[in-house]
Amino acid sequence: MARISKRAKPSSVEKKLLRQKRDRRKSCLEKKALEYSEMCGADVCLGIRIRQSGKLFIFCADTSGFWSSLSTQLGSYYPTPVERNGKS
Repeated sequence: MARISKRAKPSSVEKKLLRQKRDRRKSCLEKKALEYSEMCGADVCLGIRIRQSGKLFIFCADTSGFWSSLSTQLGSYYPTPVERNGKS
């Protein structure tokens, strides 16, 4: 018979490391979006939703205001998003 192994819950140290890794990847994606916007002259909007908490992050590198209504639309479906733009 096959054994069924139970996974232990991650410790607080492991959770901290996972959170740091997630935050680093998020910031790298934001840097890439800003870089793409500047190099290609594109309006870029990046949305990230953390499945576990439902927290929503929106990054806009948008000079034309094309994506400005996105956060109000998402606000009706998700909790209030954390917004950042290319200038901050």
